[in-house]
Amino acid sequence: MSGKGFWIVLAVILIGFIGVITYTKKDKAAESGSTASSQGSQNYYGKMDSPVTITEFVDFQCEACYAYYPYVKQVKEIYKDKVRFQVRNFPITSGHQFAFQAARSAEAAARQGKFWEMHDKIFEGQKQWEQTQNPQSYFDQYAEDIGLDMEKYRTDRDSSDVAAVINKDLADVKEIGGTGTPTFAINGVKVDKTEPSVEGLSKMIDDALANQGGSNE
Repeated sequence: MSGKGFWIVLAVILIGFIGVITYTKKDKAAESGSTASSQGSQNYYGKMDSPVTITEFVDFQCEACYAYYPYVKQVKEIYKDKVRFQVRNFPITSGHQFAFQAARSAEAAARQGKFWEMHDKIFEGQKQWEQTQNPQSYFDQYAEDIGLDMEKYRTDRDSSDVAAVINKDLADVKEIGGTGTPTFAINGVKVDKTEPSVEGLSKMIDDALANQGGSNE
């Protein structure tokens, strides 16, 4: 083989090797994204190693969720050293045209560690943004207010991965029998909805702690 032929063969081998490495990296990245989506939203607050996880499936445009919001917020603080709280998405788009859009914005904020700040902003502003034809301008302003990297926020907000996370939440709440919002679950099992009050929610949590052998003192 001539010297020129040798270098041509070597170049072909190197190009093939680089192609294999690049494909492998892309494949691993795709697997990582798929794993994140397949788990659904991962928005937790409180005692991470608690034997009790209270999950609330919410629709940000739902009036009932709006009514529960201030009480859930209070109870989260009362029980944050005993219980792990989780919020997942249940946008009922047949009646709430902006619900999925709101969920996208909240999940985009979660990618920057600020889900709860965005969650609160969206609920507290519900009566304003739901009356407009461009609620996204409100959501984007909330994102600025809580200090998000706006370029990343917009990219995540519109991504197929964020949509997949929300759709996974929808599939999971339907699997446990959720039909309306909010739907509450304890350790993954749907429970009857309590009244929207600190007392009602506290009883639900105290009962769950007692059943798990936890302290409610």
